[in-house]
Amino acid sequence: MKKTLYTALVIACALISPAWGNYAEHPDAVKFSEKMTEKHDFSVAEMNGWLSNAKRVESIISAMERPAEKVKPWYQYKKHFISDLRISRGVEFWLQHKDTLTRAESEFGVDAAMIVSIIGVETNYGRNVGSYRVIDALSTLAFDYYTTVDKRESRRLFFTHQLENLFLLARDQKQDPQSLLGSYAGAMGWGQFMPSSYRDYAVDFDTDGFADIWNNPTDAIGSVANYFAKHGWRSGQAVALRAVLENTANGSRPEGTTHIVAAGDTLYAVANQYGIKVSDLQTTNNLENARQLSVGQELSIHTPLKLNQLRRPSTTLGDLKTQGLRALEPADESRKALPLELDIGGGSEYWLGLNNFYVISRYNPRIKYAMAVYQLSELIRSQYCGPENPC
Repeated sequence: MKKTLYTALVIACALISPAWGNYAEHPDAVKFSEKMTEKHDFSVAEMNGWLSNAKRVESIISAMERPAEKVKPWYQYKKHFISDLRISRGVEFWLQHKDTLTRAESEFGVDAAMIVSIIGVETNYGRNVGSYRVIDALSTLAFDYYTTVDKRESRRLFFTHQLENLFLLARDQKQDPQSLLGSYAGAMGWGQFMPSSYRDYAVDFDTDGFADIWNNPTDAIGSVANYFAKHGWRSGQAVALRAVLENTANGSRPEGTTHIVAAGDTLYAVANQYGIKVSDLQTTNNLENARQLSVGQELSIHTPLKLNQLRRPSTTLGDLKTQGLRALEPADESRKALPLELDIGGGSEYWLGLNNFYVISRYNPRIKYAMAVYQLSELIRSQYCGPENPC
């Protein structure tokens, strides 16, 4: 009955509408509109009015169709975000919004330098917030690009979900969804929040009734701080530690674990227990031709160092040390970290990413991004802090 009534209302709106754009008539958009009326109690007239004015943006299609940019090594990637100009602008931003940043640090427990750095990396301190209407960007991606060009269902669903949240946030905040601007992917404001992130983490930090992350740096600062706090930022803790890889200096390997073979143990079972390959277990213990193990036999276990696997830290500094990656400064060996290797051109540098490093990656799930944000924050801090600005 609801669907019959919905169809009738769509036809009625069509008759009184002067000229529908293609999204009001798009089959997927019609289904989306029906969902919004039934699930969220929007009116048919509202949905058709908005979707009829949503435009397919060819420059978004072109941007998405461009060949993927060659993955840059760290020493090239960081130049895009870490520069003298961006550092000086970060110091200027901190000075200009000192009181707000101090309050955000106090209320959310998130380092002020980190908040400044995120806004600097995302939009160059509000200079590049995007000029696309978000409704156009999300409609283009949900109903065109990921439907006809790059048929990835997960991405189509993602952008459809973001469009749903755009309409919801506009209603919640008493805004016109057609007026909100952002990037070609629909990210919004000084901190580049997607609509779902806005609804989950944006805050009205100046309490004027609107969490304005587009034009109000106070709200942007509070929203970024809230995002980090909700993702598990630990106040006062380090982000990452410099490290040295010791197991390649003279061809030796650090000491590993010894496994005593028990009844029922097999090569496969032992290898699986320690997360290593059977072939590595055989090579380490000269067992290439062995078909079975002997009870009481001692096996040397050398867990391979798994670098640059972005996930919540789960390996202790102590265990990483036994695998050859040691922090350059004294640290609690029970702390968990991610082993990282960065290409510095002609060599590598090694890091241990701690919990707060992982939290940065929840903003953008790329190791190089998280490291750029961290290093920029430290450079901004070093220039900002002083007798007049104690940190």
